[in-house]
Amino acid sequence: MQKNKFLTLIILLGLILGALITNITYQQVKQHLSERITNDVRQLGEKLDAQLARYSKLPEVLANDPRLLSALMVNAPAVDQYQKTSLLLQEWANSLNADTIYLINRSGDTLAASNWQNEGSFIGQNYAYRPYFQDPMAGKLGQYFALGAHSDKRGYYFSAPIYQLQQIIGVLVIKVDLSLVEDIWQYDQIEYAIADQLGVIFYSSEDSWLYRSLVVLNDEQKQQVFSSRQYGQTKLEPLSDLPRLTEFNQQEISNITIPSINQSEAFLIANHNMEQAGWTIYGFSPINTAYQYVVQALFVFTAFYMLLCLAVMSWFQTFTTKKELAQLNDKLEILVIERTRNLMETNQQLRDTIEQYERSQAELKQTQSELVQAAKLAMLGELSASINHEINQPLAAMRTYAENTRKLLQKNRYEAVASNIDEIVNLNQMVSDIISRFKVFARKTTENNNRTVAADSIRSAVSLLRNKLIKHGVVLRLGELPSELLVRADAVQFEQVLVNLLHNAIQALGDSRSPQIGVQLEPLGDMVEIRIWDNGTGLDDDQKKRIFTPFFTTKNEGLGLGLTISRRIIDSFSGSLTIEDHNTGGAEFVITLPRCTEDA
Repeated sequence: MQKNKFLTLIILLGLILGALITNITYQQVKQHLSERITNDVRQLGEKLDAQLARYSKLPEVLANDPRLLSALMVNAPAVDQYQKTSLLLQEWANSLNADTIYLINRSGDTLAASNWQNEGSFIGQNYAYRPYFQDPMAGKLGQYFALGAHSDKRGYYFSAPIYQLQQIIGVLVIKVDLSLVEDIWQYDQIEYAIADQLGVIFYSSEDSWLYRSLVVLNDEQKQQVFSSRQYGQTKLEPLSDLPRLTEFNQQEISNITIPSINQSEAFLIANHNMEQAGWTIYGFSPINTAYQYVVQALFVFTAFYMLLCLAVMSWFQTFTTKKELAQLNDKLEILVIERTRNLMETNQQLRDTIEQYERSQAELKQTQSELVQAAKLAMLGELSASINHEINQPLAAMRTYAENTRKLLQKNRYEAVASNIDEIVNLNQMVSDIISRFKVFARKTTENNNRTVAADSIRSAVSLLRNKLIKHGVVLRLGELPSELLVRADAVQFEQVLVNLLHNAIQALGDSRSPQIGVQLEPLGDMVEIRIWDNGTGLDDDQKKRIFTPFFTTKNEGLGLGLTISRRIIDSFSGSLTIEDHNTGGAEFVITLPRCTEDA
């Protein structure tokens, strides 16, 4: 029941956090996209303003050129006069990189044009209906965007009046090709559109939006566009359902129709006003982009939350187990107290007879010997994974060579067969050496072996723990190992002590970032000193006082007998085993044993 409540709480918390993560991610992504498209359209507007500003004052400057007056003043000028003026305008257009420059008289008729030699020349066309003609005739500079009346080519028109004796006698017009927008646009991650004051799009990265309005235009507005023939015969179909452009500009997200696929899609919108040109640049980013980021964030959160839940459940299980173990320990302590009382009564009975005491002593000695052996076998049990790993590698190689040899025999490649058999023999010897090393460590102590080369025992102990050192990433700093240093000790028991100390050092390095273990061997007068240190967390003063006490341990598992047995083994060889603090912060165990010379 409690487990079900806990599971329900985890699921409910996950849903709440998931909703919170979803909302935060959506808001942040939306803000990021909005800032990006706002910045992009602002940069486009600034670049476009800079490009158009190059041409804004040119008509007024060029209109003061006296060479234009001759074509406007003469009632019936010669044909070569129009041609001469057209050549002048052509020269100006080439220098200014303008699309077309043309001269219009007071009636709106084009007298000369830079494209006079082209099939679609403006000469002879009447543009009195165009605002870029009407404004200069009223004494103002003209700026206007429209499709060419005959070429249907998009362009921006700059115009200025031409004066003679303070009377306006004509208009000079410069048409700029708006393909320069494509030259300066460098952003392909968003859609963009340029619209006029009514919201009619005349330039866009989405071709199906061209000459459509962002909002629903009324009849008067449509008639205004049609009368100026600004966008040709377009129907000005709306892309949204909003009635006013001001309302559209206030929307952060709007549904925009995409005629090419005949569907409506939600876009995040930003706009930038070009006050000089009278345009507005819009940037559109599909809101689906934000949803993709939200899904990714939700997926990452779900994975992380599931891992966290597993960790919490594991901790909860561990906590419950520890609690039950503590209860068992309490019961065990009561049982130990009762047993201790019984033992005290038994001890009183044991004092009654010396014979029984001596027999008990003999049994105790035998038990101690078996305990040493049991501790050694227990250590071998902990090293079983290393034994298995070391033996499996050559066995796998032997199997490969054997299978290969069978195929080589079928092909009568006897030289290769012989080579494979040699490799199998070598690998077999390797396995034999590995097993021999562990057999030597596992055998019981003999009374005859009382002289040992200390360096050989250290190498054997390190060899036994090699895989464990590699597995835990421990760096072994092995000092010089003089082969002439002999100690008075049984080789097997001495090796057992070294393995136990090295194994404890490896376990003490569980939380170290760069674990290291050092072994030093050096003579000390009539004694030989072996130091084994690590850079772990070390031991406090209380732990160092009790470290050799039976059943005392700093590990979660273990009986606490390893160091007790190790000290008794060293004591039996007339040596000593002590503990110190190493300068790296870890513990350092010092073994001193009587030195044995070759003569002795």
